[in-house]
This record gives sequence, structure tokens and C-alpha cells, in this order.
Amino acid sequence: MTSDTSSAGNTASVPNDTKVTRIPGVKLDIPPGKEVILRIPGYEHSYRGTIIGLDPYDYIIAKVRLPSSLRKELKFGGEVVIKYVNQGTIYGFKAHVHNAISKPAPLIFFDYPDIIEKLPLRRTPRSQCSIDGTIHTTEEEIECMVVNVSETGCRVSARVDTRGVLRNTKVDDALIATMNLGSLGELKVAVAVKNIQQEKGIISLGCMFLDITDKETNAIQKYLDKLSRHTN
Repeated sequence: MTSDTSSAGNTASVPNDTKVTRIPGVKLDIPPGKEVILRIPGYEHSYRGTIIGLDPYDYIIAKVRLPSSLRKELKFGGEVVIKYVNQGTIYGFKAHVHNAISKPAPLIFFDYPDIIEKLPLRRTPRSQCSIDGTIHTTEEEIECMVVNVSETGCRVSARVDTRGVLRNTKVDDALIATMNLGSLGELKVAVAVKNIQQEKGIISLGCMFLDITDKETNAIQKYLDKLSRHTN
């Protein structure tokens, strides 16, 4: 197991007065099939993956599609930050990578954690908006509209057909959402689904940001400031 007990990167939606709780890694509850968000320190983007197996207290295996250059780098070791949501709480930990392969499937092998960090998700008032966006699942990319947003989360709305993969979305699932903020550029962030509404072929997902950097938070704040100046 890794001996690194430092913070698991930027923890999403953390109020200044919230204390991050640390628990022993032996209490990890992350069964196969659980969706997670993976970030490599020093890289901007997060990646969505699925836990497919583990050897308790030794190592964990996740299926995640990574750029070939990044996968080759991790093949010789490195560090990842893993985050996921369970019953309204964010969990995160750092882990040392043992290997990353592309065949027979895109898999990454990393240490069982010594320390896990957790904190409850929080809500902040959201501003109504109409932002072009895309939801990224493991199977496809779906066009959507971001209909409200704050520094801690957003609501996205998309049309789905009877066989659309979004119909299988569950609370606490992890997704990647892209938002076009106009002159502020494109923002690609990991989100956790907190509530789901479906009506007449439209699915609406209430989401909390799961793994967001200070730079991304600042971009959202600038967008909200601009929205306030021109609409209030």
C-alpha cells in the first residue's frame, strides 16, 4: 500500500469551514462496478472509470480509457487521485500505480489506500442559464444544455431515446460534463449525479462537481459574475 497520507488533491465543493475527515484505508468500500473519477497530478483533465476488481488491502483494478501517451507513462509507475461518491459523501485517496495496460482492456492497477478522505457534498444557490454542453459516458457523448450552475454544481438536461445510455444513470454515478462558457473557454469537469428527473423523452440530472480545480472554479465564478451583470 502507498504510504502517502497527503491530501487527495483538490476536494470538490469544500466550504472554508468544513473539516475533511480522514479514515483508515481498511474501511474502503468500493465494490466492483462502482464508477470513479481518476485524475493524474499535473494533468488538467479527469477521466471516468469503473472498478472491476480488487485484492483487499493490496491492490485495485479500474477500467479507464486514457490517452496513449499518459497510459505509457503510468505503465512505469506514477500516482493517481481516485474520487467517488457514496450516499451523498465524497471519498478520495491517492494511490501509487503499478501498471497500465490497453489489452485485453484498458486497465490500471494501483495500490489499496492507507488513508481515505471524505466530506459531505454541499449545495449553493444556482443561477439559471443556457449553456451548450456535452455529457461523456463510457459508451458515447450526448449533447445537453446546462440549465443552472453554481460554484459547486449544475443541472443538465438532455433528450434521450428508449435505448439511450443516460436512461441507465443512477444517483451517485460519476460522469464527465463539458460546458461552453463562451469567451471564458470550454470547461470539462467531473460530476456526481444527485437527482434524476425524466419526462417526455427529456432527462434532467442534478449534479455536484466531484473533482474541480481552483482554475475551473474561477472560470465558473467569472461566468456567474458576467451573467449577473447582464441579467440582473
